[in-house]
Amino acid sequence: MKAILARDGAAALSEVPVPDIGDGELLLAVEFCGLCGTDVMKLDTRAKGAVLGHELVGRVAKAGAGAPFKEGERIVVSHHVPCGACHFCRKGQESMCRQFKATNIAPGGFAEFVRVPAPHARHTAFRVPDSVDPLSASQTEPLACVLRNLKRLGVERGDCVGVVGLGAIGQMTGQLLKRLGATAVGLDLAPGRVGLFSRWGEAFAGAAEFARAGQRLSDGRGFDAVVFSAGTPALAERSLEWLRDGGSLNIFASFHPDPVLKLDLNQVYHRELSVLSSYSPALGDLREAFDLIASGAFDPRALSPETFPLGGFDAAVTAVKSRRILKAVLAPR
Repeated sequence: MKAILARDGAAALSEVPVPDIGDGELLLAVEFCGLCGTDVMKLDTRAKGAVLGHELVGRVAKAGAGAPFKEGERIVVSHHVPCGACHFCRKGQESMCRQFKATNIAPGGFAEFVRVPAPHARHTAFRVPDSVDPLSASQTEPLACVLRNLKRLGVERGDCVGVVGLGAIGQMTGQLLKRLGATAVGLDLAPGRVGLFSRWGEAFAGAAEFARAGQRLSDGRGFDAVVFSAGTPALAERSLEWLRDGGSLNIFASFHPDPVLKLDLNQVYHRELSVLSSYSPALGDLREAFDLIASGAFDPRALSPETFPLGGFDAAVTAVKSRRILKAVLAPR
């Protein structure tokens, strides 16, 4: 079968054996797999042992003994499974569980077939009804990331939240904020992305206008939170002045190649500001995100995803990195 594998910091279309499966496991014929910013980051940073592709949906081609799904059923599945019993899991921090990142699908979602291990089949897979668009279902995991992030921020109806970086994750954040009844304000240098975000709230290409909108829409308090789905450390440093007293600076992306933030700790202390991040969803977030998509309450098609064949992987990465499109999805068959 064909699969995109990462070697020495580069990705290449390769011929590999169809994975064998055991009891409780699934062989999934992949229909769609979204290209995540994390996949691009792994390539840019030449991450060793990188497994590419984790936003996937497909049909069960083979089910091992005792597996929870049958051949022919369409499922969406996520790539990491926490243990559920360690200190991190008991504290509600499942993505910090030592088992979490040690688990994965094989050989990665950018493949014609993947092996779904038994724990994934039991805990991170959901049956997709025929009435649900499979491409939309593939976006369960990134939506779950956004959902968990807004939960960690404690966003409530009436809050005013700034979103810096209006790519796929920024747009998802805006759509969820609108659904929650919060006021969303976006910031991005690309006019097209600013225009798209206007479906969820006001948006601007300039930081000054963005900051003024935060003041105006919050009755002069400032943003309850500023979410960084993209940006520079300098802009994150500057954003402290845009927050209301008691507000939150939210780091919701990796920063490469410069990850160092100069932080005014006196502002943090005297104004009781919070600096927090969110990395990946808990199992409950995956279920909630899937239900939002399946019920039509959240629309991933609003990202206008563009599909590419496996052989078009390089073109998909280029389209995303050049900011020509918001979302690329690989279709192996």
